[in-house]
Amino acid sequence: MFFSYLVSKKSWIALLGFLLLLTNALILFDVGIRIEFYSLLYLNLLFLTICFVFLLWRYKKETTFYTSLQMLSRGVGDDWFENTPEPRNHFPDGIVYTLLQTIHKHEQNQRRNDQSTQLLEQNDLASWVHEVKTPLTAMKITLDAHRSNELAQRLDAHWLRIHLLIDRQLYISRLANLDADLLPEKQQVNHLIREEIRELSTWCMEKNISIALTGDAASIVYTDKKWCGFVIRQLLTNAIKYSPTDGNVVIHMSADENEHVTVAIKDEGPGIQAHDLPRIFDKGFTGENGRVQHSATGMGLYLAKLISQKLHIRLDVTSSVGEGTSVLMAFPTDNSFERMRRSLFE
Repeated sequence: MFFSYLVSKKSWIALLGFLLLLTNALILFDVGIRIEFYSLLYLNLLFLTICFVFLLWRYKKETTFYTSLQMLSRGVGDDWFENTPEPRNHFPDGIVYTLLQTIHKHEQNQRRNDQSTQLLEQNDLASWVHEVKTPLTAMKITLDAHRSNELAQRLDAHWLRIHLLIDRQLYISRLANLDADLLPEKQQVNHLIREEIRELSTWCMEKNISIALTGDAASIVYTDKKWCGFVIRQLLTNAIKYSPTDGNVVIHMSADENEHVTVAIKDEGPGIQAHDLPRIFDKGFTGENGRVQHSATGMGLYLAKLISQKLHIRLDVTSSVGEGTSVLMAFPTDNSFERMRRSLFE
């Protein structure tokens, strides 16, 4: 940085050099001035030494503030302005500091406005979802009252899809407050899965899809019932959506000697292309199968992954084209649950 500082002061250094040359010229060519050569050499060395020491002093004084800014720029965080040192010099350090202070205040105001707008939009969306749920509930009551009617049976499956979309939108509006909404408790994984199967039973009957539960039905997991149920629902929705008519979905539950509980959901769908697998959890990604299924939004697996990370659930997907897809849910152990619970209340 010292070399850069000298370059920035090249006009001043040039002026000092010109004055030194002018002084030497006057001494050498003015007949009225007589001075020994060694005295002139001593005068030049003294002048250059004083100038060099002066430049070192000014370098340290003028670049302290900018050195701190340079170090700060290597790791800028949300508290960047709080870590910015106050300048010692009013000019020009004070002007730069005032500019940074103005930028920080503008950024803070903009962030507050954005958060306020986002919160307002979330509240409006949540309110709208609740308003929509009222006529949907009335429709459901009407459909249930006319179960024998063929038209009502066909409408029931469409009602379920609308209900799932509205419900998913409600969960999306709550994502910002997910940490505060978590309540991890002991849950029997078999019960969690059966509740979600009942929710999707109409869709399964429409496509004549059978769902088989195998493995350890008594497995206990430590998780939040509502949000974990939502994750399972998204995975089951994908399995049913991509399964062929008269297909089968197998859900296998298991627990090893270390109390690691896993749930594998296997369908008989078209499978996922190898080049699509790394991106299936990306927001908005639908892949080749999603382009065939025009109802795909690319949000289901994204939300499942996002919420699973909060619940400390690992999701792994394996798939072969033409042979179906398997999604593995690996639940946390008792110790992981305790760590998660402590982190929520710290």
